[in-house]
Amino acid sequence: MVAEGRGERLSAAPGFAPVDAVLVNPGVPVSTPEVYRTFDALGRFGDVAPPPAPDSFESPAELAAWLSMQRNDLEPAAIAVAPEVGAVLETLAGEPEALLARVSGSGGTCFALCGSDIEAEGLAERIEAIAPHWWVKRVRLGGPWD
Repeated sequence: MVAEGRGERLSAAPGFAPVDAVLVNPGVPVSTPEVYRTFDALGRFGDVAPPPAPDSFESPAELAAWLSMQRNDLEPAAIAVAPEVGAVLETLAGEPEALLARVSGSGGTCFALCGSDIEAEGLAERIEAIAPHWWVKRVRLGGPWD
């Protein structure tokens, strides 16, 4: 699902082949109400009309390229509430396996899309070594599964 506005408008997301990713949480509390209050105080209300999306994405790189042209308006507010979230994003974005790094929802957990399972495994292992106090999990998004 694609969430728009303040999450009250949901629509079907484009289809995509399974995508390997890494989730990372710095282990600090990130209050969703506080993120929204900070967002409101920043006054950065963007255009809520989503750009056209294809019916499906054929590869992780194609999905990441399209997502790189989108934004999560809550990301700056989440970083303001918990600067550690910004450190996670900066770390993920600086790694060669990360096709895209973003905050998931209103913060706390960040994700990096990778081109393959091997790349996600390497990224997860390196992040665990760099920041052993962060929660790190390899995941596969999409489906169906065998």
